[in-house]
Amino acid sequence: MKKAVFFLISLFGFCSIFAQYTVKGGQGQPLMAEKNGNLQVYLLNGLQDANISFTSDKDGAHQWYKYTTKATEATPISCQQTGRTSVITNIENGCGYFAGETNDPKTAYSWIIDYSLYVPKIYNCQIAEEEDRCENLKLIAYIDDATPLLYRTPLGTPMDLIRTFHLLYENLEWDEESTSFREVEKDLPQKGVPTDIIIDAPLKNTKFTLKGDDFAAHFGLEGSVTTNEYQAIALDVHAVITPLKEAADNEQQPAGSESNFSAPVEFRMEAYANEPVASMYIWEIIKVDPVTRDSTTIVRYTEKSLNYTFQEAGSYVIRLEVVDYQSVCFDNSHTTGVFIGESALQLPNAFSPGSSIEVNDEYRVSYKSIVKFKASIYNRWGNLLYQWDDPARGWDGKVEGKYVPTGVYFIVVDAKGADGKIYKESKDINVLRSKNN
Repeated sequence: MKKAVFFLISLFGFCSIFAQYTVKGGQGQPLMAEKNGNLQVYLLNGLQDANISFTSDKDGAHQWYKYTTKATEATPISCQQTGRTSVITNIENGCGYFAGETNDPKTAYSWIIDYSLYVPKIYNCQIAEEEDRCENLKLIAYIDDATPLLYRTPLGTPMDLIRTFHLLYENLEWDEESTSFREVEKDLPQKGVPTDIIIDAPLKNTKFTLKGDDFAAHFGLEGSVTTNEYQAIALDVHAVITPLKEAADNEQQPAGSESNFSAPVEFRMEAYANEPVASMYIWEIIKVDPVTRDSTTIVRYTEKSLNYTFQEAGSYVIRLEVVDYQSVCFDNSHTTGVFIGESALQLPNAFSPGSSIEVNDEYRVSYKSIVKFKASIYNRWGNLLYQWDDPARGWDGKVEGKYVPTGVYFIVVDAKGADGKIYKESKDINVLRSKNN
């Protein structure tokens, strides 16, 4: 609440400085277009019945002045005064007016511009594609009668009111959260009088409308032109590449960055682009030689979305390329590196089923990048007790629902690594259980 009260006080305090002058006349409401220190610049649509009134907070006669160069060279002019309010008429274009003395810091100044003399005429806007037309688009604006709106400060400094034009068109914007494009109305302000307008190439077919300027819009005099429909060719491509595998507790992960994986690992690859401009999607899986750095494309898919499983060790690059329907623009900037580590397999010597829950109570191998696997458990008489074919799983020490007796058992493993290595392992296993179990 204190901030709000302070804001209101500040607002009224600010207005009390500049609200000494009230400008009327012309067609429509005069526009206070700029504040420059203690100077207000007003635009009027014609000067018919134009007048400026001044209300002082003190009694006494008002002396008005008019200047065209600087306030110290102003000439006195007459006014009509009633009480503390005075009014001047016969207002001229391109002149400054004030009541008071130039050596008084509280003196406020006003400058009058007859905007009806400076209304711009927009008569054409042409599309001119640049050499980098897949990135940028140029529009050439043809505007007449946009004469500079000049004024002078009380010190005589020449200034120019900056016009603002607007380029309007429809476009698409990528929404990361919803992984989709949404249509937007673009309004690009153009400060000054535009000639060549360079914008990002639009992502959809659209028409361009150039309007202006803002001062003309205030008086209802705004002009505009609209181009023919532009056929978009620019691309905005987004790739979402997601590994679908979570490492098992007994799976060793390759050291290094998040792009290192233990095979087999499946990836989901999804492409998004501004359709219908985008018409062709190409996914490539490229294998890179670690020594020569030569690359070889091992698979190529022309689909927007797909799944792919890496089964072999090595360095890979997933690359997406998208081409527009006119085959003018393409985007192949989306690449993701994937490293599939070499294989490893280790067999524990013992485990203790049923003794301590979740603590060494299941026999599982330690592995990395094993793509084929078969393990068999035998007792000391050579009888097969249990088999499994997923290295992430193991043996809980049971046969037909009952724990086996403590003692020595035998495991045989046949496996193949992502690097082509063949494993034929066999080993004694000690089954350890407490006397109470």
